[in-house]
Amino acid sequence: LIISCFTLIILITNPVLAQFDTNSFIDSESGIELKPMYPRPGEEVIATLNDYNGASFGSDITWFLDGDVISETKNQRQVVFVAGQSGVSQKIQAVLTKDGGSRQVLANIFTPLYLDLVVEAQTHVPDFYIGRALPSIGSTVNVTALVDGDIEVSDLIFTWRINRVVIEGGSLRGRNKVSYTTPRGSNSTLSLEITNLGGRALANRAILVPSVEPTILFYEVSSLFGTKNKAVKKSLPLIGQSIMVRAEPYNLDSNVYNNPSISEWSVDRENVKNTNQNPYDITIQRALESGVASLNFHVRDTQQVLQGAEASIQINL
Repeated sequence: LIISCFTLIILITNPVLAQFDTNSFIDSESGIELKPMYPRPGEEVIATLNDYNGASFGSDITWFLDGDVISETKNQRQVVFVAGQSGVSQKIQAVLTKDGGSRQVLANIFTPLYLDLVVEAQTHVPDFYIGRALPSIGSTVNVTALVDGDIEVSDLIFTWRINRVVIEGGSLRGRNKVSYTTPRGSNSTLSLEITNLGGRALANRAILVPSVEPTILFYEVSSLFGTKNKAVKKSLPLIGQSIMVRAEPYNLDSNVYNNPSISEWSVDRENVKNTNQNPYDITIQRALESGVASLNFHVRDTQQVLQGAEASIQINL
């Protein structure tokens, strides 16, 4: 069984919508579209003049960035520039001058921001596992938004969504950290929109968060060397009179792992009483000189039945 390593693979989406300077003389069918819509500092940005009603036909087009003319962009409907400093608002403008001298000014105001999402699944993996824990259906996930810039987090409005459902039912001021319960499905879309106190959007990110089923791997435990890091594939030989086996439920919600409703060991389908202090460890005593026994472990939460796993291995006597 290959346990997926999870740093998270992030899919960033940039929805395309135009924002306009309220002092510009524009109509609903004209505007400047940015791609990406919410640039990061130092990121290359493509600004496109969209004029669906043809009002700019025959106009002389001049582009400005923060009041300065963008060189070598005369009469171009699309320009490329580099976003500036983090947290500092910028204005991209297109001035349309008609033959009669009348002018139309289109503008888009944006604020470059670094925005990263740190996703931490609150599920169990053993200490020796070199990967990260993955969410599973019904498990808790903690998310932190890292925003770089001179803007105080307390002055930002955070709208978190999981699969389009707003987390906690509404926008949250200063809440760059939230928790949610993993919904059903092999993955879910986590998105965040950040606005300032005036309601102007500053950043928007979305990531695809995978979800897996909890799985159990078995490990031999040595009284001298502790838990062996190599999982038992199918069978384990009982060389002496006894052997200790540990069940590790990967990606099981941490609360369920620490306090399971069900944690049962069975040998050849017969439940056995576990005398070990750790419910995930069991000591198997030799009962026959030779033969094969099936060792099974089942862990589950009775409230959230998908939070559980069951697996078996053979013990060769």
